[in-house]
Amino acid sequence: MIISTINIMTYLKKLIDNHIYIQEKSSTSLLFIAVLVLFSIQSCTQNAFEKKKIVYVNSYHRGHPSSDEIMDGIIDSFPADSFELQSYIMDTKRNPSQESIENIAAKLFDSILFINPDILIVSDDNAVKYLVEPYFQESNIPIVFCGINWSAQEYNLPENKITGMLEILPLADLLLSMRSYYPSMENLLVLNENTTTSRKEKLLLDTLFYNAGVKASYELVNNFEQWKLIFKDGNQLYDIIYISTNGAIKGWNQDEAVDFVCKNIKVPVVTCEDFMMPYAVFGLTKVAREQGIWAAGIAKEILQGGSPADFPLTRNILSAAWLNTSLSEKIGFKPDSILLNNSRIVKN
Repeated sequence: MIISTINIMTYLKKLIDNHIYIQEKSSTSLLFIAVLVLFSIQSCTQNAFEKKKIVYVNSYHRGHPSSDEIMDGIIDSFPADSFELQSYIMDTKRNPSQESIENIAAKLFDSILFINPDILIVSDDNAVKYLVEPYFQESNIPIVFCGINWSAQEYNLPENKITGMLEILPLADLLLSMRSYYPSMENLLVLNENTTTSRKEKLLLDTLFYNAGVKASYELVNNFEQWKLIFKDGNQLYDIIYISTNGAIKGWNQDEAVDFVCKNIKVPVVTCEDFMMPYAVFGLTKVAREQGIWAAGIAKEILQGGSPADFPLTRNILSAAWLNTSLSEKIGFKPDSILLNNSRIVKN
């Protein structure tokens, strides 16, 4: 059992107060006890200094399923008895204005400088775009990121100081799977929230859609009413709908959304996010926790003497298949036995 420094000092004061009495009984005992006390203080101090300090910054908020999994993967990897981990939430989905994000990034920068951590871990694009890129390009603090969607080239991150895991959604494989059931599908609607990541994806995914043999149109919405309107029209105008996340969609109501989708779905709706499966027929999804565990593991390697330059950028590889049987029945989607047996089942 480790005795706290405060308790030791309290005990030492009592020892001094009773110095005359103890000295009368045994000067040898006094010397022995004093040595033990000093050794304990030194041991406690060394233990405190040996703990590495980690700061983790989450772009989003608690309650957003994907970032929760990443965050839990990181936190669980740094037990409190061995590391000092300080976590921060940027909350940029629920507060998406550029001014708000820049303000929180500036405050976080001051807090991180005060802590002076041994390493900084960040997840998702906003933490990199608004915190790492403007404030830490010249810093000596090594940085590990995860959750950056598709590419990090736009951020000009120095490879000798920063490494990470890109988040590559299994969207190409998802469309390939659906092509076998809908060979004539041509027009695809991307229905997504209006965020930094969504706007970035709009610029990056055209080549992927072209290679998949579909022509994509994008609708980025701010609120639930807009989402419902676009969803309803999309089922009349498109062959397939790809829905992404909903954390930044104001006024989202899960029960109402499930009911609305059930009443208006006419074409296959697909997703790469498991928490969107109540509104989709089929999903091939990332496993978000993989990224948090990876980031923590690389951070530990760096804390033990490695360099970010030792770890080239990588990408997530795990995925999971999902089938919403309630919605598949609505549109007459009948998966074969292989797809059915390898999918996790959702029922509304």
